[in-house]
Amino acid sequence: MKNLLATPAMMIAAVMAAFFAGAISYAEPDDAATALFVSGAFDEAAEAAVSAGGAENLALAARAINAEAYLETDNKAARRLSKRALKYAEQAIEDNPVLVEGHLQAAISYALRGARMSPVRAFLSGTAGKARKLLDHALTLDPENAWALSSSGAWHLEVARRAGDGRYGSDPEVGFQQFAAARAAQPQNLLIAYEAALRLLAYDESEARENGLAALRDAVTLAPQDAFERRVQMRAKVFQTAVDESREAERAYIKAQP
Repeated sequence: MKNLLATPAMMIAAVMAAFFAGAISYAEPDDAATALFVSGAFDEAAEAAVSAGGAENLALAARAINAEAYLETDNKAARRLSKRALKYAEQAIEDNPVLVEGHLQAAISYALRGARMSPVRAFLSGTAGKARKLLDHALTLDPENAWALSSSGAWHLEVARRAGDGRYGSDPEVGFQQFAAARAAQPQNLLIAYEAALRLLAYDESEARENGLAALRDAVTLAPQDAFERRVQMRAKVFQTAVDESREAERAYIKAQP
């Protein structure tokens, strides 16, 4: 039962870093849709991207709706949004099977849905395994993709932390290595820094903690590049305040994350 109850948090941890920003693409998405995303108009960005057409734009539409789902506080509304994002991501994959972003956004959609379900429902739906399969496919397509590495690192650490080392093939050492690789590849990335901070501090191992605190400092101080990054940095600052206050406050913040 412990493994069952851990499933939703595992899924959200495994993929949350991936949608924070776009992965490597093979063409640039529509300028107007991108500008809308940057401004925080996620629904309008998705509509513009779908109208523009093509795999890259469909992946952008999925990314925009996934971002909206992540910020949504109502579970039912978040599930509905993530289902819509999955449709766009699957269309992007169908249009271009080797587009990394399509696979990442599909994985995120599954994770967001599972994180907003009851533990039993999430387990029975199989969303965790579907998300893992998509992440593995993304890493096969691009082994050095920082977003896929960060997401996979989070998956390894969260599964090991919640269900035990080795469960579902989890390996904390792989998680540490993948987070280190993602941070080295994009050291100025606020979003990967925040995800690294959250998952490394949650794992609560001495070396992981040191790296997590460094990542959190970066998440708090790096300059946000768009509206979504500004929202994430607000969370990072709340997290930093909790860390500075006490270990109890830190643990409470971590526990409150989806």
